[in-house]
Amino acid sequence: DQRELYLTLATTYYAEKRYADAVVTLRDYLARHPEDLAARQESGAILIESKQYAEALDVLTAIPKESRTPIVTYYMAKANAGLSKARQALNLLRSAVKEDPSFLEAWVELAFLYEVDGDYVQAEKTYTRLIELGETSDEVWLRLITLNLKLNNPDKALSLYRRGPGDADFALEAASRFLDEKFYDQAAEILAPLAASKTPPARVWFSLAVLAFEGRGDAEKALGYLEKVGENDPSFEQAFRFRIHLLSQTGKKDAALALVEDGMRRHPDQSQFWLLRAQVQEAAGDLAAARATLEQAAGSWPQDADLLYALGIVLDKLKDPEGGIATMERIIAINPDHADALNYVGYTLADQKKDLNRALVLIRKALELKPDSGYIVDSLAWAYFRMGNLDQAWEEIQRAVVLADTDPTIWEHYGDLALAKGHKDKAREGYRRSLKLAPDNAAVRAKLEAL
Repeated sequence: DQRELYLTLATTYYAEKRYADAVVTLRDYLARHPEDLAARQESGAILIESKQYAEALDVLTAIPKESRTPIVTYYMAKANAGLSKARQALNLLRSAVKEDPSFLEAWVELAFLYEVDGDYVQAEKTYTRLIELGETSDEVWLRLITLNLKLNNPDKALSLYRRGPGDADFALEAASRFLDEKFYDQAAEILAPLAASKTPPARVWFSLAVLAFEGRGDAEKALGYLEKVGENDPSFEQAFRFRIHLLSQTGKKDAALALVEDGMRRHPDQSQFWLLRAQVQEAAGDLAAARATLEQAAGSWPQDADLLYALGIVLDKLKDPEGGIATMERIIAINPDHADALNYVGYTLADQKKDLNRALVLIRKALELKPDSGYIVDSLAWAYFRMGNLDQAWEEIQRAVVLADTDPTIWEHYGDLALAKGHKDKAREGYRRSLKLAPDNAAVRAKLEAL
């Protein structure tokens, strides 16, 4: 009958990842003492930590309303959020912070849910409230900066940066947020003092290279910055890849290959250099050489899914879909949770109208692994289309163009499915959007002209 013994045992099971045992222990105590509200609260917390959201909610809602503390309300919100019930979670969190305005954890969760829900205005206000309450972690400042950038308030974001922690790590992370959102002038204001300091942090050169290339279009200056990154710097590998990319993009194929091959000589046990070599060859239009590189590398690293996936894509581009799908099947045999390989095989089977049931299974599994991938949602739509399920196909393709609105093939599929549904205006919109992204696609142009 000792509550603390049960809770300590359940917590210990949880620490050992014996979640089922933890749940059974809690159930046993509550069956003996259903009136113990404190035990219900603690049980709910442990159930939430072990992702048993539905049971946690059942345990917590048994606490009478008049006895629910802000902490109980907070846990109920977390359980609802875990069950993807965002509206209920938001309402409960608002109630918790109304009852206890200093409840930091509830404010943090509320801000996060606003952000996930796309309500950036309320998220920004909530993070501001957190800072007013004395929360000074880098993460809160960075989220507040990012939200202002998403709301197109770069000057306010820069002002917030100046009020923030002020150390070099925070500055570099803040600069990366400005770079990600393409506010290059403000990023430069953060990076320039770091570069001019007596001991510039190693990461600053990579950030300056991104600024020079993406923000100013100056590849030579970017390369100069990247050469300052030493082999012992944490960002060396990223900088090395960026150098190769810049050399390749600026037509310096030989210099890019020389850099890659230097890496291959110095690190013969690392497959990544072979992958980089193939990428340079592919970027130069030499698909046959890229194939040869990847096949040779795959002989040395037969379990390397990255090499095999790159090989499968090259084979596909070389108009060898059978070789491509065989390679992707090898990846799935090695790693059954490789979402991109699952999607490739599933889409290819659907497109060829082969084994449509398996295609659907593979695509659904890929989507479980990458639920926000517009490319996989597009594959799902195409599989439904090939199976004759137009309603579901149309529903999914509308979601796909939101998630991946810069892909011409997805917009072409949107047009095809709209036409199949009899929505000619939407079909025209799909084909026009596809042509805007890929103007040389004669097949899409013919479809549009036919309308």
